[in-house]
Amino acid sequence: MLRMLFSVTILAGALAGDAMAQAPEGGCALPSEPWGVPAALDAAFSGPADKDRACMKALLVPEARLMFASRGADGAPAYRIETLDSWIARTRARGHGVLEEKQLSFRIDRFGDIAHLWSVYELRSEGKVVARGVNSIQAVKEAGGWRITSLMVQAESATAPLPKEFQP
Repeated sequence: MLRMLFSVTILAGALAGDAMAQAPEGGCALPSEPWGVPAALDAAFSGPADKDRACMKALLVPEARLMFASRGADGAPAYRIETLDSWIARTRARGHGVLEEKQLSFRIDRFGDIAHLWSVYELRSEGKVVARGVNSIQAVKEAGGWRITSLMVQAESATAPLPKEFQP
């Protein structure tokens, strides 16, 4: 009986921990300095594709846009612009698949309450590297911390390899 009570207590604690981890106030604190933005972005992005995106919504200003630049097989440039809500819907359609983004290196240019970050990222799906590329992130300081105003992404490809100065 004691073993069963112990097991139920552990299970209840684990379930409560999951609920607390998804609550915005529990783990979505805005970075106090711009160098905290890449880690906050990684945490908000990574996890099951259909996870609660409250932290992502807290990190980006409501008017933020995400732009995905790419090159076709013929080398022609293209881009797609999305709102955060459209990105969430597209990502959620992947189901429970686990995505993990990690900023491998970054640099910051800052003046007062604005910052521009260049970061090299690696994206994993189910533990396998599926993409690398560069994020161009613009952020602004608000009373609660730093928030992203725009995020431009270009994945590495055969026609657009990572330049040496961006490689980690």
